[in-house]
Amino acid sequence: MTISWRPLTRDDSAAAAAMENAASAQDGTGVTVSPEVYAELFDAPRFDPAKDTFSVWVDDQLAGTGSLWIRDELFEGRAMVGMEGTTAPEFRGRGFGAAMLDRLERRGAELAAERFPDSPVRLRTSGGLADSSAQQLLELRGYRPDNYFVTMHADLTTWSDPGTPTDTTAPTKELSEAVRQAHNDAFRDHRNFTAVPADDWAHWKSSSAMRPAHGRVVVEDDRVLAYAICGEYEPGVLHVELVGTRREARGRGLAREVLIDVLRGAQQHYPIAELEVDQTSPTGADRLYTSVGFQPVRTISRYIRDLET
Repeated sequence: MTISWRPLTRDDSAAAAAMENAASAQDGTGVTVSPEVYAELFDAPRFDPAKDTFSVWVDDQLAGTGSLWIRDELFEGRAMVGMEGTTAPEFRGRGFGAAMLDRLERRGAELAAERFPDSPVRLRTSGGLADSSAQQLLELRGYRPDNYFVTMHADLTTWSDPGTPTDTTAPTKELSEAVRQAHNDAFRDHRNFTAVPADDWAHWKSSSAMRPAHGRVVVEDDRVLAYAICGEYEPGVLHVELVGTRREARGRGLAREVLIDVLRGAQQHYPIAELEVDQTSPTGADRLYTSVGFQPVRTISRYIRDLET
């Protein structure tokens, strides 16, 4: 048996997607990724796959993957490094997860020092479901839970249209920048949020998973006031990627309007719509989502560890 470590390459996309989907099925996290979407990772702005990805192989079998990225601006004076690591179910219990975390932490500290010299660092990663092996490893390594994201589903086979009038339109390519500006305004008071740069937004919006025809926006005077952006990662499930309302337009029910119109359109094509909500959302988004037909199905933790300079 030969164990080898190397960066991921685009040619590994199919193997990495299959491994991550198998791990998600084992862990119940609900994450699904296609080889095409995985390959798009390699084109992300300011992302260096040769330094910012890792893989471990047992002979010719992929046993684990890891990747990381850094925010383009400081958050509360800290460089924010996001990390993701996955171990194939059949190779767990052999120390690969801990070894992957070692590599991600070292590279995360190095990358932060390159981008934001002398700034303290916050490492952030998923802890999975409650009492998962990921949570246990992270807590042993000094991480602590930071917040929790609740996945919610709307069963479109039984969803009842409330019949309320709405005034939304599709988010055309011409509106993409206006949606980005609205999103950066809508989320600037949310936990751990930093503004999304134009090139990151363009890369994300170009993903093969995006379903722009199913999104909706509210536009007044050429400004986007509310938006819902949709994608599809798991066949048959419309994923509501982002929902938001500009701060100045809150309290008018605009987020409810875009969500209802998303569900109206999706009902003809999908049995399920899903989204995630941060339990620390300052706008009470979970109550809105429940009111239009979404119900919680799982909760995924986010863990952090602060590194001082």
